[in-house]
Amino acid sequence: MHLNAYRKSKWKTMKVVKIVFVQFISLSLFLACSNDDPEPGCFQEQNRRIIATITNINGTLAQECSDSFIIRPDEVIENNPVGSFFPCNLTDDFQVDGAQVVFSGYIYESFDNEDICADFFEIIDIRFRNQ
Repeated sequence: MHLNAYRKSKWKTMKVVKIVFVQFISLSLFLACSNDDPEPGCFQEQNRRIIATITNINGTLAQECSDSFIIRPDEVIENNPVGSFFPCNLTDDFQVDGAQVVFSGYIYESFDNEDICADFFEIIDIRFRNQ
């Protein structure tokens, strides 16, 4: 009787080890397949790459650049050689000259042969600063 109880106990232990192992492998595969790269939503007709992601930056909206709206950040940002952003997806609600905002988004590459007044930019989050 004692030998039979030992076999059942060993079998249960092996079953638990097998379940834990399968779960570990499944979790490892799931985490290895995650894609943290941002998905571009703008400027793809020119094959522009995203060169940086910025988050929660204070800035001011201005109507410049051939009467288009740009965002002037309150601080110097790496990968922002022109110093201002030309957003591809600024909604009408935010087209207010002089409005102060907090914004996040993707900075896109520009090409050497371009004469631009602001860096190409895609907004992923924006809100008025006072809200």
